[in-house]
Amino acid sequence: MNSRPLVIFTCFFLAGVLLAAPLQVAPPIAAAACGLFFLLAVAGYLCAWRNNRWVICLLFLATGFAWARLAYAQINPALFKYCGHYVTIEGVVSREADVRPEVIYYQVNVRSVSVGEEKHPLDVRVLVKAPAPSPVYSYGDLIRAHGLLVSPPEPGNPGAFDYQAYLKRRGIGAILKTDDKKITRLGVAGNPFTRGILQWKEKLLTVSRETLPPDKAALVNGIVFGTQGEIPRETWHLFSQTGIVHILSVSGMHVGLVLAGVLFLFKIFRAPQRWFAPAASAILILYAVLSGMGPAVTRATLMGILFLWAHHLGRDQDWPTTFSGAALVSLLLNPLALYDLGFQLSFAATWGILYLGPVLNKLTGRFLPRPDWLRAVIWVSLAAQLATLPLVAWHYNIVSPVALLANIVAAPLTGFILALGVAAGLAGTVSLPLAGLLHASTSLALDVFTGLVSLLRTLPGAVFNVPTPSPLLVFGWYLFLCLAVFLSPEKNWGRAKEFFAARHRAVAVVALGVMLAATAAWAASLPAKKEMVLHLIDVGQGDSIFIKTPAGKNILIDAGGWNGEFASGQGAGDRVVVPYLRRLGVNHLDLLVITHPHEDHAGGVRAVAKAFPIHLAVISPFGFRERLTDQNDGRFLLSLLDQDSKLPPEYIQLLLYLTNKKIPVYTACAGDQIKGLGVLEIEVLSPPWPPFKGTRSDENNASVVFSIRYGEKTFLFTGDMEREAQEWLFQSGAVSRADVLKVPHHGSRFFSPAFLEGVQPSLALISAGKNNRFSLPADETLEFLKKHGSSVYRTDEQGAVIISTDGNSLRVKTQRDSGGQKQPALVKASPEN
Repeated sequence: MNSRPLVIFTCFFLAGVLLAAPLQVAPPIAAAACGLFFLLAVAGYLCAWRNNRWVICLLFLATGFAWARLAYAQINPALFKYCGHYVTIEGVVSREADVRPEVIYYQVNVRSVSVGEEKHPLDVRVLVKAPAPSPVYSYGDLIRAHGLLVSPPEPGNPGAFDYQAYLKRRGIGAILKTDDKKITRLGVAGNPFTRGILQWKEKLLTVSRETLPPDKAALVNGIVFGTQGEIPRETWHLFSQTGIVHILSVSGMHVGLVLAGVLFLFKIFRAPQRWFAPAASAILILYAVLSGMGPAVTRATLMGILFLWAHHLGRDQDWPTTFSGAALVSLLLNPLALYDLGFQLSFAATWGILYLGPVLNKLTGRFLPRPDWLRAVIWVSLAAQLATLPLVAWHYNIVSPVALLANIVAAPLTGFILALGVAAGLAGTVSLPLAGLLHASTSLALDVFTGLVSLLRTLPGAVFNVPTPSPLLVFGWYLFLCLAVFLSPEKNWGRAKEFFAARHRAVAVVALGVMLAATAAWAASLPAKKEMVLHLIDVGQGDSIFIKTPAGKNILIDAGGWNGEFASGQGAGDRVVVPYLRRLGVNHLDLLVITHPHEDHAGGVRAVAKAFPIHLAVISPFGFRERLTDQNDGRFLLSLLDQDSKLPPEYIQLLLYLTNKKIPVYTACAGDQIKGLGVLEIEVLSPPWPPFKGTRSDENNASVVFSIRYGEKTFLFTGDMEREAQEWLFQSGAVSRADVLKVPHHGSRFFSPAFLEGVQPSLALISAGKNNRFSLPADETLEFLKKHGSSVYRTDEQGAVIISTDGNSLRVKTQRDSGGQKQPALVKASPEN
């Protein structure tokens, strides 16, 4: 067996956890297989069987598999029969509240559930969602809550955050939507020690909230304790795009800084070194509990304690064994933590520092022999960035060339802010004015920190959006890093020569083949150059369509919009459309079409315009007394508005936002053509100029309607045009048969039979929200389309719809099949703040 057996055993255990996802084996069968291998291993040991080491490896594989299958089955299926009903639950708050600006989340271990007057005992975990601001309940509170119990939603778009899987890994099977008036505190339960620690933590958090502005208090609490709920989304995205988002959740860096602080205090007070390991271990455990015991802090704490006691007892400090031991313990505590972003980034970064670090240290020493601390910051940051690069690209679809500089800036400033935050928090429990005095320095440090990070973000080429890499490409990258270190002259020249000896050529060929295959797989995942690809994005009740042209141009038709998104700027745009485009590697838009002013089509445009450069915006002429042509002057745009129109004020502000960003804005009317997008023929068919007035909905009927022709295939996009505009278009003779139709107004019953018969689409696309209050699409519309031979695809049932064409044929993929079940696919399971 290898001289580091724990490394091998941990790898087999991890493989078992991975196999548990695709192999849906009942937990009792998995446990029986585990028991069988245990008996074989014992028998092999007693019989001194030479190959018993492989049985032990299989035992760890089976254990990981069985342990993960048990974790997957921890949700009581009896819970699901209550979903969709108003219920009353009684249970204990099992974690500290996740407080956000508009909502508060509680994890509750339910003891009973009541429907009407009937009360049933039920042992499950539920996520309670209450509005904010409202009273905040603590860990250990016994509460009663009444509300609507719903199942977590499945992802509607490929590669989107799988909220259902995220909650399932935490043993949560349903969400109770309630309000603060329907939550009652009944008493106290739970572990009194944990409750006491978390109450003390709340006091420390309150010190920052009372002595700093809200945004800075949220940032300090995030850096010190990993509390992210109150951090502004803009700050979170800034740190994410510059590669330092780990600063906002307690990670190995924080644990290392705490350990360094303890060592500094021991030296200052000349405490006996024999007490260092016990004292530091206790402080690390306390800090881990205060920080929520997330995967990253758990890993760092375990490794820190193992290294401390190895040094204390005079044992060899073998990092691969310690690293594997920490991973094994973390997976034993929660095998599904393997899919947690914090777990992945924490272990990847640590592996990079420990494995790549020594080589990078020698390399940087050639160029920067002094000072040692600066060289250490550089090589540690570079090692962590190289090790986490594919994971960041996978989960966030970004590559940040400035991440190395940002981490070099972040390392010393984070230590300073962490020290000030802890000192001010402790001082604030005695004297708030003293804490305020200390936080004056914290505020200045935060200004410097965020200012430098913002400056780095504005540098040209600071961030690139990249398509989601294939798993094979991710594997190939780590194989490349391993070979680079293995063959590095800095590591061992003799080893490199030995590797290329005749007996190792086969290994080299296999490794090279894997890397080439990974690169080929990534290249094959990109759209063919001669294909046009249409993405009907699932934005809920709204519309958003993205098109990648054969020439590589990017077209976005509407950006969705949720209720209130015009005012808040948050919703479908920043949470669905922008992430979707980033997953495709989009870095700019050549054409943006806003079909009409309604919020469910235009609400997400501001977020899109903020995220991507836009070369041209085409809008509806509704609300204008004259047409706009190449207009990016806000004052002139305002002068052309029809004062009698009912154009939403928020939509006018959106148009001004576009013009302020120097985006050319045109109004599109029948007869216009859009050029410059390669071989595509784009013709605007409606509305006429002047647009319709006095119809059932002038805004809807003024939707920009246009066709795209590529080769022999025609696509027709109709916005929310109503029956009057459809009949006008049919009578004008401008409409002809189209292969793909975006059905008007989400499949409304106000359609023109003559128009739909004239189009005769092979594929009919409908974008609608699940169980929407408008009951769209209408049954009569669906029946008419199916009766006339159209295949109907709906986002409310099938999620995103992706259509590819070479101009001769059409290929269709959906996120879910027609029954609403998610199709087999690798779906990200990392939360997006």
